[in-house]
Amino acid sequence: MLWYYVIMDIAEIDKLPLAERFSKRVILKVSKIEKVEQHPGGSFLYILSLNTGDEEPRQIVSSIVEFYKPEELINKNIVLVYNLKPANFRGVRSNGMLLAASDPNVTDKETCEVIFAPQFEVGTILEPEGFNPPEEELCYVKPDKFFDMPLYTKDGFVELDGKKICADGKYLTVEI
Repeated sequence: MLWYYVIMDIAEIDKLPLAERFSKRVILKVSKIEKVEQHPGGSFLYILSLNTGDEEPRQIVSSIVEFYKPEELINKNIVLVYNLKPANFRGVRSNGMLLAASDPNVTDKETCEVIFAPQFEVGTILEPEGFNPPEEELCYVKPDKFFDMPLYTKDGFVELDGKKICADGKYLTVEI
């Protein structure tokens, strides 16, 4: 028997409702910060080593030095944009990005709140309410495409297009 697989074109995905588009393009994975180092070439950058539930640790670079001390981050569960296209920051490769919130009324980057996820196990994939994690690995998402799908907080919950971000009946929350 011959099987035909239909692969949805990226242009078709971009026409979908926001939450559905997000679920087809972005992997949010709960990860634990295992190591925090000061970036040797950037005073405002940390190099974070993460346990994502995969065999190998994952490294990201994050500009949160002025907001957090290493001891405030170590052994904390965070939300990682797992399939963000890798980038180099002053010679160090970053394989993803942590989710953080800022006050939209402050324009000079005075606020930054890392979204911690202690209620989830390492490796948990988070999705908008009503959607399931992808069954196959998704390709990289470019930062501009990720930022075109804005996440926000409402009443202490992280949401996208009116749908709470969740997994296994638990919701991603922030302190307000």
